[in-house]
Amino acid sequence: MKNKICIILLVIIILLQVIYKIYVDSGKEDFFVDEIYSYGLANYKQAFLFEEESFVNNWHKKEYFDDYVAVSEGDNFNRAYENQKEDYHPPLYYMLLRLVEGVSVGSFSKWTGLTLNIIIFITCAIILFLIGKKLFKNNIYALLLVFAYGFSRFSSENTLFIRMYQLLELQLLLLSYWGIRNCYNNKLKLKNIIPLIILIILGTLTQYYYLLFLIGFFVLFIIKYITRKQIKNLGKFIGAIIIAQILVYLIFPNYTEQLSGNSKRSSGSGVNAIEKVQEILSRENDYLKILDDSMFNFNIKYLVSLMFLVSIILLIVKVIKEPKKRIKLKVNKRLNIILAPAIVYWCLVTFTSPYIDLRYILPIFVFILIIIFYLLKKEIGLIIKNKKIIIAIFLIITMIYTSSFLLNTELRYQYKSSKEKIENISKYKDIPCIYMYAPTDVLTNTFTLNFNYVRQFEKVYIMNKINFSVLDVEKALKNVDISKGIIIMDNEVGAEYKAKKIVDEMEAFNNYKKIEEITIERTVNDEIFLIF
Repeated sequence: MKNKICIILLVIIILLQVIYKIYVDSGKEDFFVDEIYSYGLANYKQAFLFEEESFVNNWHKKEYFDDYVAVSEGDNFNRAYENQKEDYHPPLYYMLLRLVEGVSVGSFSKWTGLTLNIIIFITCAIILFLIGKKLFKNNIYALLLVFAYGFSRFSSENTLFIRMYQLLELQLLLLSYWGIRNCYNNKLKLKNIIPLIILIILGTLTQYYYLLFLIGFFVLFIIKYITRKQIKNLGKFIGAIIIAQILVYLIFPNYTEQLSGNSKRSSGSGVNAIEKVQEILSRENDYLKILDDSMFNFNIKYLVSLMFLVSIILLIVKVIKEPKKRIKLKVNKRLNIILAPAIVYWCLVTFTSPYIDLRYILPIFVFILIIIFYLLKKEIGLIIKNKKIIIAIFLIITMIYTSSFLLNTELRYQYKSSKEKIENISKYKDIPCIYMYAPTDVLTNTFTLNFNYVRQFEKVYIMNKINFSVLDVEKALKNVDISKGIIIMDNEVGAEYKAKKIVDEMEAFNNYKKIEEITIERTVNDEIFLIF
C-alpha cells in the first residue's frame, strides 16, 4: 500500500475513533474520587479542599465547591506544580490538564479532562501505527492494529478516566518506539541519546509506574550491549538514564521523597512487599479477570489455551507437509522491546499495587494487543503463504474483535447509574444541606467520594460529626431558612438512624416528616440523603 493512501486511511480511522470516543465520553455522568483530585490538584490554591481551616463547621455556597474543580480568573498556573508536592504523583499530567482547563475559566466541565485524553489518544494511535510498521513491515497490519486499538473497550475506558494513565500509555509507547528504532543501531549518537533523555524525563514526570516499565527496558538493552560487546553504547545508554533522573530531580525535587514513600498519599501508591505465594496467585487471578473484562470479554485462559492448541496443530501440519524442512523459531528483537518491559511492568505492578484496580495495568493493554497481533500473524503464516488471504483473515478477526465492544451500553468510568440520582438530588438543590463529615487523613477521607453530589446544592454546611450534638445542628441552622425542609447527608452505617434522631430531637422539625430517602451506592459505603 502506498504511503499517501496509508496516511489518508490512518487519518480516517483516527477521525472515526475520535467521533466514537466523543459519543462514549458524552455518557460519562459522574467521577471517580481521583478524577475530582485531578481537577483540584491542577488548579486550586491548595492540594486538598478539606484541609482548609474554614472547611469544617461552616456554611458554603455551591461556588465554593465549584472553585475547587474549575480555573478561576487570576489563578496561578504554577499551582499544578506546587500542589503535587502535597500529593504522591509527579506534576506533568496536572500541568497539561491546567493548560486545557484554561480555555473554560470559571466553569467546571468533564470535557476539559476528556479532551486532553482524546488529544493524547490521537498521539498514541500515531505512535502505535509507526510501531506496527516497524514490527510487521506492512502498512495494512499497522492500520488494522490501530483500528483494533482505538475501538477497543480498554482504550475507551482509558480515555474516559480523567487521570494520567492515558498519558502514561503514550509515554510507554514513545519509549518502545525509541527502542524499536535503535535496537539495531550499533553506534548511538547524540541525536539518539537526547530524545531518550527527554522521553525518560517526561515519562518519570507523568507517573512513577513508568519506572517499572523502564526497568525491563533497561535490562533488555544492557544485556544487548553486553552480549554484543558494545561498551560505548552501554556507557551512553546508562549515562542517558542517569542524566535523565538527575534532571527529573532538578525539575521536581520532591521526586525522591515521594518515591521513597514519604508523602501524604504514599501508602496509596507505594510499593508493598507481598510475602505469601497464595496472595500473589490471588492477585494475579483478580488482575487476569480485569484484563479479560476490559480486553477480551471472555475467559482469558481459554484464549491462551486456544492459541497454544492452534500453534501445536499448525506446527504438526507444517511438519507433515514439509517433513524434511527444518523449522526455525526466530525471535524478533523488535518484539522483545515490547514484550520484555511489558512483562516486567505487569509482574511488578500486579505484585505491588496498593489496590487491585484496572487503572494500574490499563497502560500496557496496548502492548498485549501488539503481542497478540504479532503471534496470530506468525501462527497463520506457518500454514498459509498467500499474503492476501492472511490479510483478509486479519481483517475479519479485527472486525469481530472491535464489534464486540462497539455495542457496549455502559463502560467503566462512565457511571451512567449516577445520572438519575444526581437529577433526583438536584430537585432539592435549594434546600439547605448538612453534610456529616468525619475529618480523616488524605487516604481515608471520603468527602471527595461525595463531591459531585455535594456540589449540587446551593448551600451546604460541613459538620464535624465526631461528638456533635443536636445543639450543634440547631446552631448551624440559626438564621437559615428551613421552611422548605433540610437535607442530612451521611455515608456510614446507621446514618439513617442518626439523622432521624436529630430530627426527632429538634423542635424546629416537629411539623416535618421524611419526604424522601436517596441511597447512592458507592465503593465504600452507601450515602444517605434524607430530605425532611
